[in-house]
Amino acid sequence: MKLLKMKIRNFKSLKNIELDFKGINIFAGGNGVGKSSVIQGLLLAKTTAEQLSEESNQIEINGPYNLELGRTEQILNFSATDDKISLEFQTENKKLNLEYEVDIYEQPHTLTLDNKKTKNIDELNNINFNYIGAERVAPSKAQFFDPQQKLKVGYKGEFTNHVLSRADYLQIDIVEQMKHKDGLERFSTQVEAWMRTIFQDFRLKYKEIKEVDMVSVLYGKEDSNEFIPQTSTGFGITYALPIITAGLLAVSGEQANNILIVENPEAHLHPFGQSRLGRFLALLSLCGVQIIVETHSEHIINGIRLELSHAKNTDNATINFFHQIQGETINSIISIKENGELTNWPSGFFDQEKQDLFELLKIKRGKIS
Repeated sequence: MKLLKMKIRNFKSLKNIELDFKGINIFAGGNGVGKSSVIQGLLLAKTTAEQLSEESNQIEINGPYNLELGRTEQILNFSATDDKISLEFQTENKKLNLEYEVDIYEQPHTLTLDNKKTKNIDELNNINFNYIGAERVAPSKAQFFDPQQKLKVGYKGEFTNHVLSRADYLQIDIVEQMKHKDGLERFSTQVEAWMRTIFQDFRLKYKEIKEVDMVSVLYGKEDSNEFIPQTSTGFGITYALPIITAGLLAVSGEQANNILIVENPEAHLHPFGQSRLGRFLALLSLCGVQIIVETHSEHIINGIRLELSHAKNTDNATINFFHQIQGETINSIISIKENGELTNWPSGFFDQEKQDLFELLKIKRGKIS
């Protein structure tokens, strides 16, 4: 089951916006223009479905899914004509409606769900959300077990080490289409093989420290028997590992109806690695995982374009370019043609290099000082 459409009204800078979803959905645009707000809207809907009970229709806006929305007065659109926030979704099966009442004085940290205007919210419990935020955990010598024993890497990648260990123990098997030829059947070796497409000669191994409920992951090189702790490397490997791990879990027989949401996958990666990670995300989408990726990297986008063009499946992707007019978020739709070219290139969409090179050319010609 996939998301097909989403409408957001009166949420932060999103006065009234509608999005169409495909297999892989790219959110691009400048800082502070509303990209993250769309993702927060999705996560708010998901946490609403999980929090809602017969006893209470109060929804916390801070905590679940790493949401830190602050106070209700900060999330109600500044030009709203009423005190209501609404989210609408269209899935392959049903239409979902959620409407919240905002009381900035009596309920500064919760929203009240209007049960009369909310429909089919349980449908969200049939979608398996995997969310990896922009702020991920730094390299560490070990990570704690997930106390809930879920096969989820965590919003910050904080349970990635445990997932590698537990997935091997459970003999998690991924779909044939995503099995890397250089990896063995064991889940962790498949993660290792896909990581090697980003970091050449990469190896990993893990060690459970059961006395303290922790798992240590060590990194190595193919031409060496020596392994070193995460803390002896930079951030790039540790930031990419949760994405590869969560992606392969999403194409395993253990999970279905998956949506993988990744913010800033490019963080701390060389352009080569960014492009390869984009291609990996595109491959996941071709296996049925619905991908939502917020990025400031043209290399991530180009990797996606390349992989989908090779697969002759560019219809599987859409790019939402967000910008603002008088404080209100607007999204422009960019599609990918069969040959990988983009249908349009709005001003501000990864055109900074062109502008800088043009200015450098003028300096070279002595036209400006």
